[in-house]
Amino acid sequence: MRFRINNAKICQFQVARVFALLMSLPHETTLLIFHFPRMCLCLAYPHDIEQGGDIPKNVFMVFEYLEYDLTGILETPEIRLTQDHVKSWSKQLLSGCHYMHKNKVIHRDLKASNLLVNRMGELKIADWGLARSWNSEMKRLTNRVITLWYRPPELLLGATEYTPKIDMWSVGCIIAEMFRRSGFLRGQTEASQLDLIFRTCGHPTEEEWPNISKTCRLWKNFEPKGNEPRLQRRVRETLKSNLYNPKWMTENAIDLIDNLMILNPDNRWSTEEALLADYFFEDPIAKDASQLAMRFTVDSVHEWECRRRQEKLIAHNSKVEIPK
Repeated sequence: MRFRINNAKICQFQVARVFALLMSLPHETTLLIFHFPRMCLCLAYPHDIEQGGDIPKNVFMVFEYLEYDLTGILETPEIRLTQDHVKSWSKQLLSGCHYMHKNKVIHRDLKASNLLVNRMGELKIADWGLARSWNSEMKRLTNRVITLWYRPPELLLGATEYTPKIDMWSVGCIIAEMFRRSGFLRGQTEASQLDLIFRTCGHPTEEEWPNISKTCRLWKNFEPKGNEPRLQRRVRETLKSNLYNPKWMTENAIDLIDNLMILNPDNRWSTEEALLADYFFEDPIAKDASQLAMRFTVDSVHEWECRRRQEKLIAHNSKVEIPK
């Protein structure tokens, strides 16, 4: 992980927060730190910096290496997935989030490319740059967090008071993505993302989300006015389309994702509720990482490699002359 140092004090805070969070969360789904640079130790001695010591332009934390990230796996057709992979990685992700939330930490940037997988089938949560400690007394938190496709409606509607349930919406999007091998809700702008959410999850009502007007200052801009039709919830129907293998998307799988993508965060499933979902106990029962078949035909692949491959393909196609 690289930190650019444009402002020494900001860097001290950023590095210290990430390091403190990772060291406080020793769990099988969090990355191991192999090297913590000497520069970072200066955080304990800020007077050294103030006395004119040289500050490097970049600071690196060195973590364990994992051969894949989830985006790389899903976007590589040569990799053959089974429902065991989907179910095990879903459970591993929820287990990591459960440990994180139990320790009062929210990640705030869960997405497929931030989930790393090694050759032993172990999934680990990475990229903790936006993570922070949390408690229920916090009334004004940063709103512009979480990558657009995985951002929950409360953030898109301007909420600054939120809970770990923002991560749970992201988890729902990621699990749906594993079944499809492509993004679930892929908006281009915040407005188009909200439109996709409403077309899939319906418009919230005062009965379903009583305090939406109080907590989400932008709701007034999107609330249907007058005779405008209110969209109905159709998550279950949408989840059955564009599937890699339709047989894997069982009713229990749909129940899990449906409850993770409830508009009102108060009613959205927590990690405890999600881990008890029937989906993990129906046949085939969720397997441990060690039981997964990990002999992929691709030795290593990550999101950036998929993007580079797509760019090369686009560039190649643009050079091919269309026959007259």
